[in-house]
Amino acid sequence: MGTSKGTMPPSNGDWSSLKGDLTTLVNNIDIPNQEKKQKLTAKVVSDFITAIGGADNFASSSKSRKDGSTTIYSSKIGRATATQFGSFLGSIRIGGIQNSLNTLKINFNDLTIDELHKELIQVFSVTSNSDDANAANKAMAEVVDELFNEVDNIEDLETKILSSLETEDILCQFYERYIFKRFERNFDEYDIGHYGNDKARRILEDVESYIHIKLKTYQCDKKIKDIDFSTSAGEAFIQEQLQNILAFLEDYDD
Repeated sequence: MGTSKGTMPPSNGDWSSLKGDLTTLVNNIDIPNQEKKQKLTAKVVSDFITAIGGADNFASSSKSRKDGSTTIYSSKIGRATATQFGSFLGSIRIGGIQNSLNTLKINFNDLTIDELHKELIQVFSVTSNSDDANAANKAMAEVVDELFNEVDNIEDLETKILSSLETEDILCQFYERYIFKRFERNFDEYDIGHYGNDKARRILEDVESYIHIKLKTYQCDKKIKDIDFSTSAGEAFIQEQLQNILAFLEDYDD
């Protein structure tokens, strides 16, 4: 994982545990005991986080590197995307959406709401083919899609964003999707061919569902509206958010 498309990760170290537990999950994909299957899925998610460096290392890593026999993968683009998006949301609270869009050099007066939707996805996208960028881009697109759901004009969008800042965990929603997309990115052609299309699809569905359900029990920090994302404290907040979520998912009680 983090490998070229169509290949599995190394057979040693932390990846061995992940591969073994994936096989166990595949072999039990049809069992009626949903509690057992959820525990198997939880172990796969925990293994994956350990394999990419563990919660603390991955959340702070800005460049993939070796640490002994372990490879620590980078979350630099994921964190940068979260920072940029958090700054945008915070600026809306302070100066309104029109000023925030002007800062992004988006001429909203010439755009329909659908065009603005696409433009914001583009603004928050990174041009890179890395696993990190791929996951961040897809996760952010889904978060923006949700913000524009049932929105007819820019005023509706501003109202929805301001309401979300008070009641929802927008950055946690982004990280939930980002973590799953990192897993999905690496569950590639090899796995589909190895396990078969149907089982591969069901594994991904189970993993995505588990992460979503698990994080519903996580107390995400809602103080995004109080953070200055242009400061080192803002960067630290973004990193801490990711680290805490990863640690919550990595903690597996056998």
